[in-house]
Amino acid sequence: MTRGLSAESGSAVALKVRVMASHGPISKDAVPTLVYRAEAYEETDRFREPQWGCSHNHDSVEDAFNCGLSWLHAQSDDSAAETA
Repeated sequence: MTRGLSAESGSAVALKVRVMASHGPISKDAVPTLVYRAEAYEETDRFREPQWGCSHNHDSVEDAFNCGLSWLHAQSDDSAAETA
C-alpha cells in the first residue's frame, strides 16, 4: 500500500508498507517458527531504508500488514490535521 504524507518541507512523501519475516524464539519443534514485523519505507528510496518499523512481533503476515496500515493511516490523519 502506498500513501502520500506531507514532510516538514511541505512536499508529499509516498510511503509503502512491507512485512518482514525472521526466525522466532527457538523451540523444540522440528520446524522453526517465523515472526513478522511491518515496516514503512519511502517509495522513491531505491535501497528501501525503513522509515518506521513496528516494535513488536506478529504471528501472521496479515496481522503485521494491518499493523503497518494502521500506522500509515494514523500518520496521514496527523498530517491532514496539521495542514488544516
